[in-house]
Amino acid sequence: MEDIINIQNPHWKGKFYQNLHKRATIDKLINNLQIRHIQILTGIRRSGKSSLFRMLINELMKQGIPPKSILFLNMDEPHYYEIWENSALFYKIINLAEKMTGEKVQYLFLDEVQVVYRWENFVKSTYDSEIFKKIFVTGSNSSFLNNEYSTLLSGRYLANKVFPYSLKELFENNGITDYLTLISERATVLRMIDDCLEWGCFPEIKALKNNEIKSNLLNSYFDSIIMKDCVSRYQIADIATFKKLLLYSISNVGAVCSYKSLGAAAGTNENTAKKYINILDDSHIIQDVSNFAFSLKENVRQSHKIYASDTGLINAVSYRFWDNKAKLFENFVFNELQKQRHEEITFANAGGECDFVIKNGFDYEAVQVCYELTPENHNREIKGFEKIEKEVKLNRKTIITYNQEQTLGDIEVVPVWKYFFNNN
Repeated sequence: MEDIINIQNPHWKGKFYQNLHKRATIDKLINNLQIRHIQILTGIRRSGKSSLFRMLINELMKQGIPPKSILFLNMDEPHYYEIWENSALFYKIINLAEKMTGEKVQYLFLDEVQVVYRWENFVKSTYDSEIFKKIFVTGSNSSFLNNEYSTLLSGRYLANKVFPYSLKELFENNGITDYLTLISERATVLRMIDDCLEWGCFPEIKALKNNEIKSNLLNSYFDSIIMKDCVSRYQIADIATFKKLLLYSISNVGAVCSYKSLGAAAGTNENTAKKYINILDDSHIIQDVSNFAFSLKENVRQSHKIYASDTGLINAVSYRFWDNKAKLFENFVFNELQKQRHEEITFANAGGECDFVIKNGFDYEAVQVCYELTPENHNREIKGFEKIEKEVKLNRKTIITYNQEQTLGDIEVVPVWKYFFNNN
């Protein structure tokens, strides 16, 4: 075990982690270092949670914290299998690390902690007894903060969700930091968007050039999420049906569906389909979006839309989906809207479909997504706003396109690159 602890903590030699690209949330996380609250990061695997930890370790070392007093543990590592069933064994690892370094651990980083049964007990106990100056935790399931044991941490933690790169982050990492550069480099910007549509926005994928390696890696992500965060965690017995439902959902992103229709497509029943969709949503590999209902009476929403967490995953596992750029583009826009952390995103499906209804406080924005606005689809896109306007006052009506811009009365037609540059 000494070897794996040493391998996971190269900063003990006093060297800073390299090749880390700034993320939008890092300034907030650095600001949180001044308080004792447990810092929790959630999000899909490979979205950059571990890299954010490395950025925080770099920051701590810059602040003069002794490197050997910072302990990083990736709990997904098979060498830690004994701890998965007994969180009390954390103390054994910490004591071993302190023996190796001769330094007391002050800052503890626990990566993918959801694999450890009742990890909350250990974290709460050490937080309350002030054993460490600060504890950092990541998890790849959204529900790992919602179970009965997580209430133990109530009032003791700050939680942030981590997504794959946003378009704005990609712009900034490529030197596009002001509006003039954005306009001047439009051809480069459009190539970046094309790359996102085909290969997605996972940080590790964006750093690669070889398409075969990227494809293999995306398939590896897909299988890892299914087996570790879904099948193993929830002890799913009928893996074939579970995977069939996922593949069907990813192959039909943006299509209006019901749990009943999803169950029929996967050869199972409505209740099983609902259960499986909830598990997939919990693992962050998909997002289950509800139909808009302003009235509380209508709040039992039968219609749903499923979106994949990343367009690269769609192309990697769904046969020839790259040919359907319109649906890929809609999924991409949804992901970008998610990264803006709106209060609620739904869709409308009565009297004309509206792709997204965004709620922030008492403000509502309706968004249509149209890869290319043409005379043939013009009326359909406009009609999508009509149903929503009968139910709620819209502060803004927007049609997001690939690269078109105009004004249609009170409707803004905005290219995707401009919308997300100006709205972050």
